[in-house]
Amino acid sequence: MPTATQVHNIKITPMVHDPKETKVDFGAIVTGLDLNQEVDQETFVLMKEAILTHRLLIVKGQAGLHPANQLKFTQLFSPGSVNFSHALDPEYKKRVAGRSATIPDVPQCQVLGYGAIPKDHYGLPDLVLKRADHTTVHKTPLTQEELDEGYTRLIQLHFDGALYNAPPPFIGSLLAVQTPKGPDLTLRFDNIHGRGEKKMMPGSTAYFNAAMAYKLLTPEQQDIANNSTVTYAPHAFSWIAGCKATSDASSIVSEGLEIPLEDLPPWEKERLKTMPFVWHNPLTGEKALMTHGQCAMALHLKSSPDGEVTEVTDLAEVRRILQEFMLPIMKPEYVYCHGHLEGDLALWYNQGMWHSITEFPERCGPRTMHQCNIAHVEDPK
Repeated sequence: MPTATQVHNIKITPMVHDPKETKVDFGAIVTGLDLNQEVDQETFVLMKEAILTHRLLIVKGQAGLHPANQLKFTQLFSPGSVNFSHALDPEYKKRVAGRSATIPDVPQCQVLGYGAIPKDHYGLPDLVLKRADHTTVHKTPLTQEELDEGYTRLIQLHFDGALYNAPPPFIGSLLAVQTPKGPDLTLRFDNIHGRGEKKMMPGSTAYFNAAMAYKLLTPEQQDIANNSTVTYAPHAFSWIAGCKATSDASSIVSEGLEIPLEDLPPWEKERLKTMPFVWHNPLTGEKALMTHGQCAMALHLKSSPDGEVTEVTDLAEVRRILQEFMLPIMKPEYVYCHGHLEGDLALWYNQGMWHSITEFPERCGPRTMHQCNIAHVEDPK
C-alpha cells in the first residue's frame, strides 16, 4: 500500500527579516509535517527543494520526534549513507567526552547541550552534560564582568563534517528537546569590524549564508575563490585540539600549538580532503564560499582555470588568507541567531551554510538537543 502523502498539509512560510535591521536573506518556517510518519517521495522532494531554496528550515511541532525517525529523514538526503559524520574519527568521543552522548540504538544521533538530560532518555543513563565554554577555546575571551553583563560569543564557526576520509553532510538536523530560558544575551564579534553586537535568545544557534559570503567578495577574490582549493589536515579537530580560536570564532590563532602530523592517529594521504573554496547549490547553481577556517592545512591558489598555482603551506599565511575571504560577512547584520523553542527541528543546507553554537549562562538552565548528521555519499561540487 503506498505511503500517504503529507505534501498537502505542509505550509512553508519564508522568514520576514526587517531590512532596516539586518541583511539576512534566508530561512523559512515549516508547519504541518509529521516526521514520525513515513515521508513519501512527493513530500521529500518538496522538503529538499525548500532546504536548497531557503537554506534553513525551522520545522515546528516535532517535540515527540523519535531519533530513529530523525535519522530516517536525514538519510533521504544521502541514500545509502549510514555513518555519523565523525564516526570514522578515532578520537571524536575522547574530544567531546562530557559534552555529548550517543543514543544507544541510533548512534548517528548525538545528544548535545548542557545540564541534566531528561530522565529515561532513549536508553541513556542519567547524565549531566558540560556547558560549552568559549573561555577555554578563544585566545582572548570575554571577561567575567562582561559575561555577567550578558555578553556572549560564537564558539566555533564551521560547517559540519570530519574533513578527512568522509564527505561533509548534505544537511544538518538539530532537534530542540530542552531549551534554556532567560533574558536576551548580546552576541559580540570582536574582530576588525569592531565589537559587532546582536541581541539573541540564550542557547541560540548562529547561522550565516555562505552564498552571501561569496557575493561580498571583491571581483579579484571571487576569481581566486572560483579556481582555488584547500587541503584540510588529517584528523583535523585532534590536530587543533590544543589551539586557541580568534574572538569571532572564524579561525585559529597561529602559535605553533598544532599536534605534529606524525603524532596524530594513523592517517593516509589518499584520504585527505582537498576541496574547492566554492561549492554549488545543486538546485539553483548558486555559489557559496565554503572554507573551514580552523582546519585548513594548505591552500592551492589560482585566479583563472589555466592560471599558475600558488601553494601556501605556512599556517599563519593560510589562516590570514582564509580570514580575508571570510571576514566580510562576519558582522551582526549578516547573522541569524535562531532562538530554539522546544519541539523545533532546525534543518539546514550544510553544504551552503556556516553555523556556530553560542555560549549562555548556567542560570538559564539546561539545553538538550538531538543532532543527527551523516556523511554524504559524495563530496560537494
